[in-house]
Amino acid sequence: MMSTTEDISHSGGLSKKFFKYAFASIGAMWIFSIYTMVDGMFVGKGVGPTALAAVNLSMPFINTIFAIALSIAVGSSTLVTFYLGRNEPEKSNEIFTLNVIILTILSVTISFLSLLFLERLAIFLGATEETLVYVKDYLRMIIIFSTFFIVGYSLEVLVKADGFPAYSILFVTIGGLTNIVLDYLFVIVLSYGVQGAALATGLSQLVTCLGFLAHFLSGKSKLKFTKIKIDWSIVKRMFIIGFPDSLTELSAGITVFLFNFMILKHIGSNGVAAFGVIMYINNLVLMTMVGINQGMQPLVSFYNGKKDSGSIEKLIHLAFKVGIVFSIMFLLVCQFFTDQLVSLFISPDNVDVYHLSKQGLKIFSYSFILCGFNIILSGYFTALKQSKKATLISLLRGLVAISICIFLLPYIWGSTGIWLSPIGSEIITLGISVWIVLKSKTQSQETGRKNASLSYLTKY
Repeated sequence: MMSTTEDISHSGGLSKKFFKYAFASIGAMWIFSIYTMVDGMFVGKGVGPTALAAVNLSMPFINTIFAIALSIAVGSSTLVTFYLGRNEPEKSNEIFTLNVIILTILSVTISFLSLLFLERLAIFLGATEETLVYVKDYLRMIIIFSTFFIVGYSLEVLVKADGFPAYSILFVTIGGLTNIVLDYLFVIVLSYGVQGAALATGLSQLVTCLGFLAHFLSGKSKLKFTKIKIDWSIVKRMFIIGFPDSLTELSAGITVFLFNFMILKHIGSNGVAAFGVIMYINNLVLMTMVGINQGMQPLVSFYNGKKDSGSIEKLIHLAFKVGIVFSIMFLLVCQFFTDQLVSLFISPDNVDVYHLSKQGLKIFSYSFILCGFNIILSGYFTALKQSKKATLISLLRGLVAISICIFLLPYIWGSTGIWLSPIGSEIITLGISVWIVLKSKTQSQETGRKNASLSYLTKY
């Protein structure tokens, strides 16, 4: 097996490399999404809409711990591949080891504090008297296994940086299949309810994490654990570089939190259950776009280290094309197969929740067309280590624009305004993203910096 540097440099054409990394990343992201989707399917059908609403209320916590994993994983992966591009493997090994140490300490600390204040956390997330027991049962088990979730995802990103994207799909698939089997066993056969769904997810994450650890402890791995002294400047760079991508994931949690608040106010608990259905599908879309990023970023970072702007231009071109294809596909499926999608989670016998889910999904899904552009642009700037621009795009999309829309539009169009909010948010973000690209091109031309790839972006 060739080294990571050789794998990126010599394994066929650039398009082939991109699709190799991108589809491995997309596949991994889909399986990560399926973890929670399967929970929703079994809980919705096996326990009921109230329990499904409780799982949805727990989602911002899951998005938050996933965002923490992304913040370090993307930052370390970007630096690892950058230094591999500069032929400095020792530096890459130090960053890899530092990544695992920091995430382990962070995740254990988060788990301890979350369990200590479990009921307060559940109430903060929006648990009502009706859903509190369900939320606590689900969160408790998720929190216990959160270290494996956080460290496992980080290792999934780094196994691609190590030059083994196929291993990413292999181990995540094993984890996903484990989750499905255990969900059926714990929820349907043994009737453990939402706690059983969370236990199935936790154990599957444990299996995935151990699989990735086995790879990095084997002789095949090019990235090695090594003795280090903590370099706080590297830690800071890891956080700064990874923050925009983590904010993209965190935005999903913020979106769910804000939507739950407004839905309880304008629609009620049935609306929260309906929104849970929409969020499972939306999360799959977001993870697809994050997967495209994860496939693009190691390559962009590598060629940035080699100062090859032509290859970077082609990579962003390919990322946009793949993003557009998936966006259109998701929109069409949501428009023409709405009944089939909703019935995966909610029985048609639950008329109110079923109707609300269908109505909301048909409107909400139009935002899928735009979200890919914003997420890919943020990831592109992250890979170039232009963190301020990437953070601005992610912050607009994940907090500022969605907050404005979710609080304003329902007062104009009532409950329909809730489902229109993500469309308005993506339009605002895309407009500002285009302005950032145009401004970057102008600044690049004025200073004479070599950044020819930005000229491509202005065509969109």
